[in-house]
Amino acid sequence: MKDLFKAELLRFRIWAIAAAIVHLIALGFMSRLVDLAQQPRMVYQVFGMVYVVGGALLGLYQMGSYRRPSHWLNLLHRPLHRYRIASALFGAGAVVLLLAVALPIALIASYQETLTARVVDLRHWLLPLAALLLALCGYLAGAYAMLANRRYSVAVVMLPTLFLFAQAGGIAAIAVQLTVLMYLVVLVGIAFRPDLGEAPRGVGAVVATALPAQVGAYFLLWMLGIGYELAWTAVGSHPLNGGTPSEDGYIATDRAEPGDRLLAGITDSRHPDAPLWRQQVALSDVSVLSPMRNLPRRHQLTNTMQPPEFDDPERSIRWVFSHDRMRFVGYGTKDKQARGELGTGPAQGDFPGPALPYAGNIVFTPTVAYQYDEEQQRLFPRVALPAGEVFADPPHPVGENLAAMSNRALYFYPGREAANTLDPLRPLLRVPLPGPVGQLMSVDLIELLDGYLVSFAFTNGAWAGEATPYQQVLRVDGEGNVESVARRALGFDLPRTYTMRTWWLSPVLRELCLAAQQLFATPNPLDDGDIPPPPRYIVVLAGVLCLLSLLGAVWLTRRQAHGPLARWSWVLACGVIGLPALVSLRLLFPMREVVDRVSLVQVANA
Repeated sequence: MKDLFKAELLRFRIWAIAAAIVHLIALGFMSRLVDLAQQPRMVYQVFGMVYVVGGALLGLYQMGSYRRPSHWLNLLHRPLHRYRIASALFGAGAVVLLLAVALPIALIASYQETLTARVVDLRHWLLPLAALLLALCGYLAGAYAMLANRRYSVAVVMLPTLFLFAQAGGIAAIAVQLTVLMYLVVLVGIAFRPDLGEAPRGVGAVVATALPAQVGAYFLLWMLGIGYELAWTAVGSHPLNGGTPSEDGYIATDRAEPGDRLLAGITDSRHPDAPLWRQQVALSDVSVLSPMRNLPRRHQLTNTMQPPEFDDPERSIRWVFSHDRMRFVGYGTKDKQARGELGTGPAQGDFPGPALPYAGNIVFTPTVAYQYDEEQQRLFPRVALPAGEVFADPPHPVGENLAAMSNRALYFYPGREAANTLDPLRPLLRVPLPGPVGQLMSVDLIELLDGYLVSFAFTNGAWAGEATPYQQVLRVDGEGNVESVARRALGFDLPRTYTMRTWWLSPVLRELCLAAQQLFATPNPLDDGDIPPPPRYIVVLAGVLCLLSLLGAVWLTRRQAHGPLARWSWVLACGVIGLPALVSLRLLFPMREVVDRVSLVQVANA
């Protein structure tokens, strides 16, 4: 086993060294231009995809060179168990990826930690491990795609795809990567056998192999629905591309100008002041608030929305937030020398959570917003939310005052006090959100003589059938009394049979995918909102498809080699899971060969 490991390592040593050098040069060059530790999430995602693809290419090439029958027999014709042979081969591949992927990242992190004033936190030291795990997942996925039966092996790509949708962060994200890696290890262990085309045996092997095949079939069937949308676009009637959406639909509502959207919300209002409000909307500047979808969390591997840094141009200082110190750390933008730390208030205390800069001189954490005073070089707390609430939109000017939105309410603060003092602000008005913030798309408001007219458009998720779209208009007076002015039901522009195909294709797999997306993740308060139950005809459609899948499995299993227990287990699985299970059944097991009895008689007589 050791000799095989050494031989495989020597086989790829030149490639490993070359890849490590190129990787190190690329990271070093970029680190001279930007701070790689403080980039937007998109940058980390691009790097992660490169590592996954690089690992997949290594797995495809390595196993592809052994998969040829003569080479495969020569490889396994050794006095070693097949798992020990696999451990030697894949252990060498893991060392190659360690040298080519993880080592250059660790060297760049060491360079930034020791030779620059840039911030390097614990979360940045986890990036080499995360990159290695991503590359290993791609590597094992590529190896499995080459070793397993070509009919279903490509479905393994669904496992690394989970990283694009997983909501876990920090150590939890590492746990998700380790979970996927362990699953891929099991799959490769199942596929690494003398007869590469043989169907999996045993309950565990069948279930482990069938699951990604079913999810892959589920995703493929969902993708086929895009053909319907492309045809709709081609004829020029698609509401999003060339067509004219319904005036009362959620597409037109989202696309409308803020003033038009607010006017549409009170068009049918019977409130006695509605005619006056329509005139005021036409003459006033409408302010818009848009809720965020994610907030920064401590020790997350990537930045949530934007780099956690801001500049003090007068002193040529860049302040970068450190998750380890829970303070901003400064360095000169010209001389690159350290400039100390920046905390909260005169006492320079720690921040209650990860901080992000916002428009102007506002810096906010999930629960407190601060204002940076350039003269004193201090961050003063200005807006603090009540316990249990987090910012959905930080404070910013709305008319003469400030407005801020939490996951539960809309707050208004005195603009004059905000401009003339650095003291904490107390809200003038509090307007509870009339719906879940996770389904809220926008808030439009105008300032009245005594209060505000506020419109809430709850359309987020409606395109996927995960929300019932509507618009709610409220009027809040100067005393904080909230009055409902109008509620406008919005229609579904796209057929729900099309948008909800993730549900009726397989309700079971849909719930499984949603659960995988939330694996090890903490609840996101800005994602609050219950998914409404599907319409009855969607439920009936899903039931019909499950029944057809069950009947199809009864017919298909009679033509495959299954024992009684295995056969009826598959029939039941197809009836519960639906079409993806039937597709996986056809892909995993070949049809039983049927020999013509007449031909046998003719051969015997001959």
